[in-house]
Amino acid sequence: MKVLIISDIHGNLAALDAIREEADKVFCLGDIVNYGPYPTACLERVHDLTDGIVRGNHDNAISRDVDCGCSIKYKELSDAGKIYTKGILNKDEKDYLANLPVTLHTEINGTRFLFSHGSPGGDMYKYLRPDVSQKELEDELRGISADIVFIGHTHLPMVRKIHDIIVVNPGSVGQPRDGVPMASYAVWEDGSISIKRVPYDIEATVKGLQGTNIPPQHVKTLTKILKEGGM
Repeated sequence: MKVLIISDIHGNLAALDAIREEADKVFCLGDIVNYGPYPTACLERVHDLTDGIVRGNHDNAISRDVDCGCSIKYKELSDAGKIYTKGILNKDEKDYLANLPVTLHTEINGTRFLFSHGSPGGDMYKYLRPDVSQKELEDELRGISADIVFIGHTHLPMVRKIHDIIVVNPGSVGQPRDGVPMASYAVWEDGSISIKRVPYDIEATVKGLQGTNIPPQHVKTLTKILKEGGM
């Protein structure tokens, strides 16, 4: 059994389409929209591709018209992208995003999976970066019933084992921030976990951004993030 896990696509269609790995099941950890130029197409692709999706903080912000809860570093970019994305998505698409679950549990071949955007408990704003302490992860996993937990949000790949639970962040498909400007995702296959990267047409995404109403200074910053894999 092979399971593909994607996260943090952020309207980057070229990056999403570059992932051609075949799998028995596919799950998405949220943040399908914002920052990128193609929110509708990405939402359609993810809806058709996946067996389950959880809601990310940007999906929540766009669909419910609330703050993204982003770090100060990315707040202006998020707000500019939010204006654009809200103008592109229709009511049905926003309603769909607004009603996605914040956590998802499933069992596959006897292995218990938990999917969430930010924290195992469903806090979509919580940042659990690769350098998170053992104690904090233990606290976050207290009361969690799963063998493997997949979380996103940080845009940073991570595989950590805390006692009997493996915690995995697949990194970001559409806006990696660990210095590797390629689409990042995770594969679980018969108990083995791997983080994978694929190159994509960054210039196609940049061109798409240039065709939006996102202010030029923010397009410039987003372009730098895409080309350098973070800022």
